[in-house]
Amino acid sequence: MLLDLSEIVMRHGMKVSLDIDQPAVEDPDLVFASPLKGRLTFENSGDLLSIMGEVKTALTIPCSRCLTDVREPIDLEVEERFPIDDVIHPNRPPAEDEEWETLVSSVVYLDQGRPILDLDELLRQLIVSEVPIRTLCEEACAGLCPECGANRNEAPCTCAETPRNTPLAGLAALLEVDGDAGSGEVEDKDGARDKDKDNERGGRKVKA
Repeated sequence: MLLDLSEIVMRHGMKVSLDIDQPAVEDPDLVFASPLKGRLTFENSGDLLSIMGEVKTALTIPCSRCLTDVREPIDLEVEERFPIDDVIHPNRPPAEDEEWETLVSSVVYLDQGRPILDLDELLRQLIVSEVPIRTLCEEACAGLCPECGANRNEAPCTCAETPRNTPLAGLAALLEVDGDAGSGEVEDKDGARDKDKDNERGGRKVKA
């Protein structure tokens, strides 16, 4: 959805509300389980263009352990404040202490001098920021068997619990052997020190 902001950025105090009801926003990494629904209010407060409201949807995300599809609700609390000057001039070069691309410059562009808001892109960025790092179908998810790939939540896996042959397995075995050898060396040195001390004591007694 594209919104022409040319009027609201010029009229101080202007307020406009917009109902959101659309099936999805375009993103190859997002699978929507329900449409986006909500309401946004745009207001020119002088130096800022405020975008406030709520938008709700749900995503389908694979479980991090068993890869089963999980319905993940997304509730957006939209509270964006764009400087009016940035909205009017989204392509202006940034100052030395500013980032090259800001949120405004990534969602607003000029069309024959008129600032156009790509509302879908704004919503997409907000949704992506709300996607959890890890999604589980349930906290007790048993995951997939690393040997046969069976879903352990559906049936017990019959694969034997054998050590996996990984590149680090040899290193772990080597460290274990070195550790045992080091312990024996320490014990040998300690035993030698004890014998030396006994000999010294014995020598002193002979001299006395």
